[in-house]
Amino acid sequence: MKKYILLLLPLFFYHCKNDPNNFEPDNSLTLEEEVANLPPEQEDFSESRDKWGFINRNGAMVIPARYDDARDFQGGLAPVQIKGEWGFINRQGELVIPAQYKGVWAFQEGLARAMTWEGEMGFLNAAGKWVIPAVHEEVQDFHNGLARVRKDGIYGYLNSKGEVVIDYQFAQASDFEKGFAKVKGMRQYGLIAPNGTLFVPDEYEQIYLPSNGKIRAKSGGKFGYLDLEGAAILPFKYEAATDFVNGVAAVKENGSYQLIDADGATISDPFDRIWYGEEGLWLMNKNDLFGALSSEGEVVIEPIYEQLLPFGSGRTFFQQNKLWGMMDTAGNVLTAAEFGLAWSFDEDLARVAFYEGTGYLNPEGQLAIRPRYREVRDFENGLARVQVNR
Repeated sequence: MKKYILLLLPLFFYHCKNDPNNFEPDNSLTLEEEVANLPPEQEDFSESRDKWGFINRNGAMVIPARYDDARDFQGGLAPVQIKGEWGFINRQGELVIPAQYKGVWAFQEGLARAMTWEGEMGFLNAAGKWVIPAVHEEVQDFHNGLARVRKDGIYGYLNSKGEVVIDYQFAQASDFEKGFAKVKGMRQYGLIAPNGTLFVPDEYEQIYLPSNGKIRAKSGGKFGYLDLEGAAILPFKYEAATDFVNGVAAVKENGSYQLIDADGATISDPFDRIWYGEEGLWLMNKNDLFGALSSEGEVVIEPIYEQLLPFGSGRTFFQQNKLWGMMDTAGNVLTAAEFGLAWSFDEDLARVAFYEGTGYLNPEGQLAIRPRYREVRDFENGLARVQVNR
């Protein structure tokens, strides 16, 4: 592998999802989604000097860098910005929906949100036709055939015809997933079914969507678990808790975290923090050092690292002396700690930072795409966004 001079960058450049220090179990139910940054008004727009395009897994530029901004491909189309206006391109780089909107979002379930320059939102189909007119102050993507919509600060749900099928009645609401949505009604938080009926009464301080056949909730200041009928199956006694994954969850009791099984039995030693690290492994922290546990609660990577990233492609990145290296799920080191920055694997490629810029490694630790672009993003559906200096 060709050697590159490494670059150390300040910690604030880390992508937040890769910084375990940012982790706290989801103890507050925040249902407002992140809103994509919208371009400034047309008359104030200054065309970007550096342009965005797309590369394939060989690093070849397959869609030329000619866009002021871009988002990932979903449903065969990607949002792009041209001189302050947003439209969509196909995988051949053809502008198939003209750039004329204040904002657009990726396609979900065959429809894409779009915002007019008057600030109203609706949904487009892949031909660029308004399927649901832009008459709403706020809509979110379709999930399970329903889209969350807001009017005068109150939430309801639309079907794919634009009909309000669950009336405006919730102070907060989430997307439907796994057949349920979490809502805040007149009292506290509960779950609703697609017909709008309360499946779990709105009597919890917090509640989460089902995972592994259990519903995490908070009552009386403590966390516990419900079954899919809404009955309590594990007591509300935990200071914090995660969802169950593969029959295991992390809970905090008496100031420490441990793994528990589906019956609530403790299966690991206590640690300062534990959270799910993907691929059947749990990341943990002890005395400000990081390691990993198996789903059986066994230590598979000793807590000796400054940081560990979530697993992907059977790999993780570890930090030592402020540099990053790569190891496998058993803790075997595959590359020394020599990279200035690293991100988790996505589609079998991981971004790493060199002095010359950011390139990609394959799971064997070999340089798959050399650093040559100003900025790069993770691969999505076989393509990655890159920014080129002009």
